[in-house]
This record gives sequence, C-alpha cells and structure tokens, in this order.
Amino acid sequence: MQTPSKNICCGILCTCFCCLLQAQNIKKSPFIVHGGISTSGTFYTSNESDTFKTRPHYAWNIYGSFAPKINKFSFPFSFVINDYSRNSKPTYIQMGISPTYKWAKLHLGTRYIRFSPLIYDGQSFTGAGIELNPKSFRLAAFYGRLSKAISIDSVQKNIPRYSRIAYGAKIGIGSASNFIDLIYFHAKDDSSSVSFTNNDTIVDPQENTVLGSSFKLTFFKKLIFTGDIAASGWTPNLSADSITSDTTNYKKLVNFVSNFMTVNISSLASFAGQSTLSFYSRYFNASFNYRRVQPNFNSLGTPYLINDIELFSLTNNFSVAKGRLNINSGISQQHNNLDKKSNTELKTWVSNIGVNAILSKHLNLNLNYFGYNQNQKVNVNTTLSDSALVQQSISQFSATASYNLTKESKLHFISGNLNLSSVNNKNVLLAPQTNSNNLSASIGYSLGFIKKSYSFSVNGLYNRYKQESTNYRSYGANVGSVISLLKEKNLSLQGNVGYYYSSFILAAGTKSNSSNFTYSLNTGYTAKRHSFNLFFNYLYTPPKLINDEINKVFHYAAAFKSFTGSISYAYRL
Repeated sequence: MQTPSKNICCGILCTCFCCLLQAQNIKKSPFIVHGGISTSGTFYTSNESDTFKTRPHYAWNIYGSFAPKINKFSFPFSFVINDYSRNSKPTYIQMGISPTYKWAKLHLGTRYIRFSPLIYDGQSFTGAGIELNPKSFRLAAFYGRLSKAISIDSVQKNIPRYSRIAYGAKIGIGSASNFIDLIYFHAKDDSSSVSFTNNDTIVDPQENTVLGSSFKLTFFKKLIFTGDIAASGWTPNLSADSITSDTTNYKKLVNFVSNFMTVNISSLASFAGQSTLSFYSRYFNASFNYRRVQPNFNSLGTPYLINDIELFSLTNNFSVAKGRLNINSGISQQHNNLDKKSNTELKTWVSNIGVNAILSKHLNLNLNYFGYNQNQKVNVNTTLSDSALVQQSISQFSATASYNLTKESKLHFISGNLNLSSVNNKNVLLAPQTNSNNLSASIGYSLGFIKKSYSFSVNGLYNRYKQESTNYRSYGANVGSVISLLKEKNLSLQGNVGYYYSSFILAAGTKSNSSNFTYSLNTGYTAKRHSFNLFFNYLYTPPKLINDEINKVFHYAAAFKSFTGSISYAYRL
C-alpha cells in the first residue's frame, strides 16, 4: 500500500511534466549544440605477485556531456561508462538528461537536485525529477533509486547493501537572495533485494522520513543569514518487532507517523539545525556558523552527515594595501555527547591563519599555520583510566615563496616550500607511538624559452619524519623538459627523470635503505576540435639482496619494476 506522501510526490511529478510539454507559438531558430566526448584507457603491469596487486591491469572509461538547444528548449545530457574493476563486476554505466524550457526543468536518469545539507545532499538518484521556478515560486520533486543492491560475494568478502528507493519534494517562495523552502524526504531499503545464508553477516534494512526547512535572508546586499532545520524519523531495522499498545504511551503519535514510515521498537526520532551569519564588503568578509545535530539524527539522503555534534566556528578574511596583503583566519570548537549519556565527551578546537603577500611584481610569499587540539574528558560518576583518553595537539606551519622574472625571451621561475608539523600526544601510553616531528622542504627552478616554445625544469625535495622509536628520511631530484612542435605548436612532448633515496632507522639501530628511479613520457596533440594524449611511466627499484633463496621466491621484493601507460582522446563540439 502506498503512503499518502508518496502519492503526493508522484502527482507532483506528473503535473509538472505536463508543464514542460506546453510550448506554443514558438518561432523556429537554428539548432545549437555544445559539449564533447572523451575516452581513455590505462594499462599497468609489474613484477608483483597477483596476490599483492592493488590495481587492475587494464581500465577504461567513456564520458560525454552535450547541451543541445533549439529555440527556448535545451536538453543537457551526460553519460559515464567505465570499468575499473579487478574482478568480474559489471561495467558501470550512468546517464541522464535534463530537458529545460524557461523556468521548467525535467530530470530523467541519474541526476541530482539539491534540497538541504541536513536532508538530501551529496548523492544522486536514478529516476525522475522536476524543478519549477516561475518568478518567486520554487518547486522541486524527485523519485528514484539512491543505491543498487550489492549481493554477498564470498570471494571478495564485501559488505552487502540493499537497493534503496527514495522520493522527496521541496516547495517554497523567494529568489536566489531571499527564500524559504519546506522540504520532505523519504527513503526505504528493499529487504528482498539481498539474500542471506546462516553464515552471512546480516545487514539490517532501514527506513527514514525527514521533514525540514531551509531559508536565506539578505540585508543591504552585505549581510546574509541562512539556516536549515530538520526533524528525522529513522527505523534502523525494519525486521524488528512492532510496537504494541502495551509498549508505548504515545499511541496516537505512533499511528500518525505510521502513515509516512514503518514504526517499530527500533525507531528513533531526533532533530538537527544549522545557521550562518555572513558579512561581505570590498576589503573584509566574516562568517559565524553554528550547527547542532542531535544523537540518533539520521537522514539516508545525507550519508556522510555526523550526528551527536555541536559546532561553533568563526572565519574572516581581509585585504589591505590595495589587495597586496591578504589575511584569512578561522577558529572553531565542537564537542559530542549532547545528551550527556556517554561516559566521555570529546572536545576539539581548530584554528588557522594564512597570510599572502605580494612583495613585488616578481616576488610572492605565502604563510600558513594550522592548529588542532583534542581533549577527552570523563563525565561524573565514571571511572576511566587516563591511558584510554584522547588528549593530543597537532600543529602545522608552511611557507611558500616564488619569484618570476622575464628577461628578453626567457622566463625564469623559482619556488621554494617549507613545511613543519608536530604531533604532541599527552596520553603517556600512546605518546611513544604517536608523537612526531616532521619536516618537508622542496625547491624548484624552471626556464622557459618563449619564442622557441620549450622549457626546462629541475626540482629537489627533502623529507624527515621522526618519532621516539623511528627516524625516516628521504630526498630526491627530478629533471624535466617540455617542447611544443609543428607550425601551430599543437604537438607537445614532455619527459621527466627522477631519483629518490630513503632511509629508515629503528630505535634498536636497525637500518633499511632504498632508492627509486622514475621515467615518464607524455605527448599530446590537438587539432581544432580533437585532442589526443599518450602517457608512459616506468618505475624501477634496484634489488636489495637478502639471500639467494629468498630472492628467487620473492623477486618482486628484491627488485620492483612497474610500467603504467595511458591513452586518451577527446572531441569538443
């Protein structure tokens, strides 16, 4: 039996589709189409054992995006076909089209409509959708599949997944600068889409309904206030026992909610909200953000949303000296355990500041600092060892400088980077394994001959990673050149040669050294609407002799060799 809300969404889709078909007295105009298609293939081989290989020998993909237009109609269409699998999984195919006429847009296939970051955001659906925006009226709706079913594979040891069907609607009034929307979303797993045996790890099918609102208010074109609120009903296990009159004191509420979703003893209800107040001016911008997501809040339309969190943040940036000096900074604080039911509470502080200075027309300097502090405390009436608590701080500082100079027909460019970072863990048990001081530095120089269309570059780098029990160092250099050929300079050749050396020293005095040689070649050709590219890379790690018997069995560990190649073609309309 279909729920009333599902019937409403289906009715909206049918009604809105009819609106797209209404186009009378339209004068003929030339047919225009923009877009392109591209395809690529990647090849990989090495002397690794098949047991240890982490990538397939061959992978390919085809991508296309077109936007035909005739009169006031447009038909944006895109598709993706690829195969990156190392096993017998089927080729991935995704396509969709969004016919558009003035303020009406129809979505068919795999498409995306943004609702709210708390309700439905960050994933596409495969089905049908509609968007209508006549003047100040705003309407959007969709129905489709969010994810395909994934059956259990005893060989790959994968995690099974149910087929998930969802639908939603958004209705509101306003414009891009001032609006208010009411949003409804529902998703449910198809429990019959995956079969389990007695030895399988069973995954529970879920169902979810979310109701909420989003708004945006703009004052004087400089002050903007936005917000999102949502209330969620979530049933994490559709197979759980039903609620009876003996197990609840909210019979009327349960009966009402049951019209929109399945309610049983596993069902949970919660809410979430967020808001941002921003100020914009020519030389100064600032934003204050607040987010609160209650424990047990869940929307199957926002798969990466973290619950049980309260967050405050303040960011700003300003420029002086006619934009030659830009400074941005930010600070945020968040914590969990909002209902005070957990034994511990984790509080996190994050701060950052960045300075970009244009010292002259040739010299540029960029400085950045990032700080991260975690402190976990134990609630009252809870006994927990200090060695089980998280108490650490992370600091990172980076400086980048660049200098460019054009003299006659030569372009000189010099750049350098320095990065310092440290981890300070106050947990006495974990400190020896986690405390570290790291240093990374690089310097590069390139020389370009403008009239002759070729350039030369050399780069060097150094890394040091130091812990109480280990010490890792590496350094290397890379030399490369690029040249453009033919009369129109549409044939390019690029080559690089690199050498890298690393050493690893344990506290006990054990040492391990290794070196790598890399060779790469890239060529590209463009002609009007066509472009063609070839790429080759060879990596060689010299053998490190252990003993003859081991080297015969594990030759790939003694001398590693790998070859990667790719070919691509693109056509632009």
